[in-house]
Amino acid sequence: MFKQIKDLAGGEMYLISSLFIFMVFFILVGVYLIKMNKQHINNMSQLPIEDQENQINEYEIH
Repeated sequence: MFKQIKDLAGGEMYLISSLFIFMVFFILVGVYLIKMNKQHINNMSQLPIEDQENQINEYEIH
């Protein structure tokens, strides 16, 4: 497999470089998500639910 990659012409190098950039980006995003504060993730996941509950309560009060 590596022999085929080593013997590529110029055009295929763009394909390999774009695949490499794609992989590096998603590895970095994965590392960022793993290191992210779990409490922050939990708070952000509850925001749409809390917002909808607040709107329902506001309509009931008025």
